[in-house]
Amino acid sequence: MDLPESDRPVGRDAVRRAVLGTARRIFAARGPRAPLRLVAEAAGVNLGLIHRHIGNKDDLLSAVLEDGLRHGTARVGDHDDAGRAVYSMLTGAVENPDFSRLLVWLSLDPDAVSRPLIDASVRPAGAVSRMTDPPPAGELHLALALTVIYAWPVLRDQILDVLDVGAADRQGVDTRMAELLSEVVTGRGAGEGR
Repeated sequence: MDLPESDRPVGRDAVRRAVLGTARRIFAARGPRAPLRLVAEAAGVNLGLIHRHIGNKDDLLSAVLEDGLRHGTARVGDHDDAGRAVYSMLTGAVENPDFSRLLVWLSLDPDAVSRPLIDASVRPAGAVSRMTDPPPAGELHLALALTVIYAWPVLRDQILDVLDVGAADRQGVDTRMAELLSEVVTGRGAGEGR
């Protein structure tokens, strides 16, 4: 895809933003084996600029994941209530499903990368596990919540189709799912302690 010269990113920061955003969308749609050249063309940059400003494909995948984690950590960082944090994580994942899609691709094709791409210490889930007001009810409660957070944005429409949930009934389903997940992760029933 050739962009007009006036639409091409110029400068290190603009190139990085364009490449990261484009790579997130392409890797989410086509998986981590999508050619780097495709990312460069869609972002309107020369392949050499990706290598200069970001590095190789693993470096680019790592940068895309770190960017997603930064957004997730920012959403969680305002909370000490594990339920509110999980609510925020799910609503954020639904608003921006590319991160979840990329995680699914990487889970299904772990040989697509040559090294670990993210540092486990910066994952938002770790922050949620340390919350105290209220804390998660247990590791399995949190594991279930994380499964929903990362799978719901990818499988939402198919699940609702299988359950014959009509379009009118889908309004607000993400909010209701986030509220239910908040209750599950803290072990609280609806309305308890809020």
